[in-house]
Amino acid sequence: MLNLWRIADAAADYIFIDNQKIAFTLPKGLQIITPYNQWAENKLENSFPVICLKHFLAEKHVHPSLNFVLVDCYSKGSKDYELIDQLSEKKNVVLCLSSHNTNAMQSVRRMCIALQKKNISHPIVFVTNSNWQTADEHLIHFATETGALYLEGFGYGIWLGMSEQAYSDFSKAENHLSGRQYADSNGGAETFLNNTAFSILQATRTRISKTEYISCPSCGRTLFELQETTQKIRTVTSHLKGVKIAIMGCIVNGPGEMADADFGYVGSGPGKITLYKGKEVVKRNIDSAVAVDELINLLKENNAWVEPSAQPTE
Repeated sequence: MLNLWRIADAAADYIFIDNQKIAFTLPKGLQIITPYNQWAENKLENSFPVICLKHFLAEKHVHPSLNFVLVDCYSKGSKDYELIDQLSEKKNVVLCLSSHNTNAMQSVRRMCIALQKKNISHPIVFVTNSNWQTADEHLIHFATETGALYLEGFGYGIWLGMSEQAYSDFSKAENHLSGRQYADSNGGAETFLNNTAFSILQATRTRISKTEYISCPSCGRTLFELQETTQKIRTVTSHLKGVKIAIMGCIVNGPGEMADADFGYVGSGPGKITLYKGKEVVKRNIDSAVAVDELINLLKENNAWVEPSAQPTE
């Protein structure tokens, strides 16, 4: 989020490396965050130090253009709030806000407001670590800790991690429902963290990197197998960045629930689907056997479709 050149829509802009040597060539544009002592010793190309606020203010030799400064938001014993005034004249700072308090989100929010009142406008990254076990628990933790802050208009970046124990437990825990799509794919915890970060950014309209799906929770009026149909639609449309597709089980509440979708796929009778563009019905009572193909045709007719192999590369 902080650099202008991106490797891909859903690839991290920075990676954190702690006391490790990189044995391969990094992709063009990917940049490194590393502890200050390691940065000062190695001065790797495209690397930037992360350093606590107190040490940053005392250190004479910092990066001339970009330093990731850790700020502890009102944890017990922290005096960072007393030091933030000294940041007002600095030009080379990204503030990395976190808190050890049980109610970390509230503490970070309090610091964001304090910075605003002091007219300190450095970019803010939210640093959130999870100590839970299952994928779903991590998802809830990350979403509530960081998503709520983005919805209030704070934040320029997101930095998610797990404690060492949680990282170990993650590979052993049963991963189900929303977590399974990440945990069962290649990459394990790293893939999960990356996908979770971009899902939070997308949900808060901070950075759009993928197709967005709006689906009803399913009820007795649902006229087709919702999860199976949603997966079928995802399989053929997941490459359409920024397109919002609603999959609704019935015609009763569906049109209202999908009011901000670009396109809608709505059950209108047994074995029948009605397709929408925005709030307008464009194809009514289509046989469900061909409805997904008709959805693709609708996307093509409205210039919302690109072939998967024809996507631009960055």
